[in-house]
Amino acid sequence: MAELTFIRKDGSRFQGSVTSSQWQDSAGRQLTSLLVQDVSLRNAAQEALRQSENRLRLLYEYAPVGIVLSDLDGRLTFANRKFVEMSGYVDEELRGFAYLDLSIPEEAATTKELMRKLFCGEISTVCRERHMRRKDGSAFWVRVTAGVLLNEQGRPEYAIGVFEDIAEHRRAEEAVRRSEERFRATFQNAPLGIFEASLDCRILNVNTKLLEMLGYQRDELVGMSLLDLTHPTDLEQTMQLFGQLRTGTIDHYVLEKRYLRKDHCFVWVKVTMSLPQQDGRPQYSIAIVEDITERKKAQEDLRRAMEQSYHLANHDPLTGLANRAQFNDRLRDALAYARRDDHMVALHLLDLDRFKSINDSMGHHVGDLLLQAVAERITSNIRATDLAARLGGDEFVVIQTHLADPAAAGALADKLVDELSRPYMLDSQETHSGASIGIALYPNDARDGEALMKRADLALYEAKHRGRYNYQRYRDEMGAAVREALRLEQELLRALRDDELCLHYQPQFDVRTGRITGIETLLRWRHPQRGLLTAAEFIQDAESAGLMLPIGEWTLHTACSEYRGWLRAGFDAPLTLNVSSRQLKHPRFLPVLRRVLQETGLPCARLQLELRESLLLDPKSPETFLRQLKSSGVRLALDNFGTELTALSSLSRYPLDVVKPSRALVRESLSGAPENSMLAAIVGVAHGLNIQVCAEGVETAAELASVRSHGCDSAQGNLLSTPLEAHEMERMIGEHLM
Repeated sequence: MAELTFIRKDGSRFQGSVTSSQWQDSAGRQLTSLLVQDVSLRNAAQEALRQSENRLRLLYEYAPVGIVLSDLDGRLTFANRKFVEMSGYVDEELRGFAYLDLSIPEEAATTKELMRKLFCGEISTVCRERHMRRKDGSAFWVRVTAGVLLNEQGRPEYAIGVFEDIAEHRRAEEAVRRSEERFRATFQNAPLGIFEASLDCRILNVNTKLLEMLGYQRDELVGMSLLDLTHPTDLEQTMQLFGQLRTGTIDHYVLEKRYLRKDHCFVWVKVTMSLPQQDGRPQYSIAIVEDITERKKAQEDLRRAMEQSYHLANHDPLTGLANRAQFNDRLRDALAYARRDDHMVALHLLDLDRFKSINDSMGHHVGDLLLQAVAERITSNIRATDLAARLGGDEFVVIQTHLADPAAAGALADKLVDELSRPYMLDSQETHSGASIGIALYPNDARDGEALMKRADLALYEAKHRGRYNYQRYRDEMGAAVREALRLEQELLRALRDDELCLHYQPQFDVRTGRITGIETLLRWRHPQRGLLTAAEFIQDAESAGLMLPIGEWTLHTACSEYRGWLRAGFDAPLTLNVSSRQLKHPRFLPVLRRVLQETGLPCARLQLELRESLLLDPKSPETFLRQLKSSGVRLALDNFGTELTALSSLSRYPLDVVKPSRALVRESLSGAPENSMLAAIVGVAHGLNIQVCAEGVETAAELASVRSHGCDSAQGNLLSTPLEAHEMERMIGEHLM
């Protein structure tokens, strides 16, 4: 039998199966018969089947998923390339390989039971996610879909399994799960309150921090309206912003408001709210809530402190009168109005008589009571349009405005002299004092504030010279005071020339350890007739005479030279020198300072310049100059702080290293609670700005204990050490270094 290709009459071809046979006819001839059967359709069907099987084999072989066939004993008979790649075996190793051996130990029993059910017909398919083991022992995730193929009799013939590598999918799921866990952990444990709310403002979910903030349990707060939590004062603004959020006018808002706690107290919060979009439509709102109660309280405390500081900066805390800063402003305004309206202004400069003896003999407390009583009497005898101020110590001043006749100034001064000379009942003791007054008139005597003060001062000097308890108006012949000033200038020039000036040194001590933390240089004058004079007794005359720069240069050079020797011996606490405003403003000050430091070899960081508080009140004192001075390497200290009642906030404007509260504040600290004193406020602000605090003028053990309890870092005063000559200071330093 053979298959041949035949050609039809019409020329087409077909495949035929030819079967031949031989036989003899009746005549005995040998014949051959051919049987031709058209097998074209059969061959076409067989070719189609072959191609189908080939496609199926290619599909199995190159499918993007793993495919295996196994017999009913669970041994593999076929594995495609993808499965070979997934398992790490080669094709020959997998043929006859037990499917169960591809299971990790933890899943072997489950896999075996599922195979049994599948082969017994209890289940028709298996579809699950599981681990499988590679040849190298590592595990990988797959999604398995398996079934059994039945023969014509309906009996299982072999099993087929499809394996999808889902490692990336599982990793993505794990990442999502961890992300959700992190989100839940963040949501619940966030240091800020967080809540979700419906579009009608009903709370859907809250975290632990918000529950703590508001004092509710979770089941109490969930379902509650945000409007019930909002303080009535904040309700209108909250609704307005939420409405803009819902309409899309804004995409979020931040609002500082108050929430009502369960205990009916309120808490200040900063709420940041937004509406997440889903398919372009808002589904719910989410808000982050920060508790800012402490910040609000601090802001309120700061506001009150600033108001108090502003008041203190313009008023004398002891008497309640205007201080020097406010006096300067009011005098400038009064003269401007007088020029505009063509009227006179009288300046009354008052100095109390016997104040020092009362203060020394009866105590500072009685002295303070006297100053307060004097302030009350002055205030009760002037008009509301006038101004009374305390310039410091026992010096007062009155600005009398809108005068038409100079005699009105005399009338007021006469009344004040009489009123202030009446006896005072102070601390159950009758005390007598009085006042001398000097008067200068605008525009008769001077046309600016500074000149008016000088004229009033000359008149005051004349009143004191005439026996006190009187007043004097300025007269041109009062030039005797000027002549006296010239005489003092000549004496000071002689003192510089003949080495009559000398330096004493007063150490400063750490209030806790007792170690020396610094040394202040004190200028003295060995006057041929008057003896040893302190700086307070002649420094004003030196400034008036314009001699502070040469005196200051001598002081600087002498102190630095002596201190250089102590430095070589191992002493390193800073040396402090007092510098006046006039010295600082002089154009030669900085060049002189640099030259002296270079000549003496003293390191800049060991020199501390002590400035007067009045410098901060001078609008012409450039802040940039002080920063330039600080940038040169020297330290800066502020002396006698609190005398001029500068605002505490001004400390932050200047590059200070040390602040020295006034002696009056040290005394004041002995009475009342430490936390309520002005000294405590200065210490708190200074330490907050990293500024050291040195208490000066400590004279008693009680004062030392007080400044220590108030937090001062160091102290100086006669209790600890009187001012020492250079050799005495050197001996103390030697003992200190032992």
